[in-house]
Amino acid sequence: MTADTDKPRLSVVEEPPTDLLQILLVDSDEAAAFPLRRVVDRSTSARLRYVADTVAADGLLDAQPWDLVVVDPVLPGGFDLLKRIKATRRWVATMVLSHDQTPQFLRQAVKCQIDGLLFKPVAAQEFLEQALLLAEAVHSRRQRQQKRVLAIGAHPDDVEIGCGGALAKHQAKGDILHILTLSRGAAGGDTNVRTAEAQRAAELLGAKLSFGNLQDAHITDGVETISLMQAAIRELRPSHVYTHCIEDTHQDHRAAHSASLVAARGVPNVYCYQTPSSTVEFRPNRFVDITDFIKQKLLAIGAYKSQVDRMESLQDDVILTNARYWGRYAGYVLAEPMRIVRQRDGDMTPDVGKEYSAAKAKTAMAG
Repeated sequence: MTADTDKPRLSVVEEPPTDLLQILLVDSDEAAAFPLRRVVDRSTSARLRYVADTVAADGLLDAQPWDLVVVDPVLPGGFDLLKRIKATRRWVATMVLSHDQTPQFLRQAVKCQIDGLLFKPVAAQEFLEQALLLAEAVHSRRQRQQKRVLAIGAHPDDVEIGCGGALAKHQAKGDILHILTLSRGAAGGDTNVRTAEAQRAAELLGAKLSFGNLQDAHITDGVETISLMQAAIRELRPSHVYTHCIEDTHQDHRAAHSASLVAARGVPNVYCYQTPSSTVEFRPNRFVDITDFIKQKLLAIGAYKSQVDRMESLQDDVILTNARYWGRYAGYVLAEPMRIVRQRDGDMTPDVGKEYSAAKAKTAMAG
């Protein structure tokens, strides 16, 4: 292939993130907020988004990554917003900006584990300096610690079946997730339906989704498939790749596995997952505890209604039974089996031998 028009192209859902520091200001005093917005937007390293209430702030928190959220907690729900951010978002700094300097107010702010505090009226330049300091610190920490995960599947639903729980676990830790689906699954149903189902499943897992548009049942391990994977790897620069195993009766799955080994040869951590068409030759040596994430996995698989309705292997009880079976190797939890191709990340040792009780797994299944 020599011309750009001949190169495989990815059909990508979702806009790429900006490199600018992202600051969210939540304050009902629009007049006081205006000079702060202006000084930040004039800087070359950050952008500030302003909202006047916590309801709007909650919506924006889910819409994109943020480095710093600045809140005046005198707003209804202000302290609760600060607590939620710390409880659910690992790499977001928080700052309180308020007139209130009473001891009671300060005690409440400290309980929210805030990272910074400024009192009104505040000079715009002082606000900018403090905001950039906090935002840059958390942004740098995120870049050092955040994992970038690429999950490769030959067809819609392969990834969710094989490693949906592991992806939900990554998402809970604040890692970046990208799913690459090589075909739109024409052999298994209406491609429009399957594409919509895949998009819904990716949303449930908090993942970015790309399609490769290869022909279902005719995927090869050649240059076209490798090039698609390499394009996704260049875009994401993943620290972790999840892909098909070679021990599989489906030709597309075997081809995807072989192509992955070539395309991801520079990725430090590569794992192979199991699908319903995997054979008894599949020999996992890593067992990911997904007890706390089984609900998310079932929801993601359930998004593929057109497939669940016709395939026994996608029924909830089958998925749970499989997770229970493999969990016996990891302390009787619910687990996803993986075969390690390469593992160089020091904190990603196999999830084997952890002390979990069977009661914990039973509770997750019953819930």
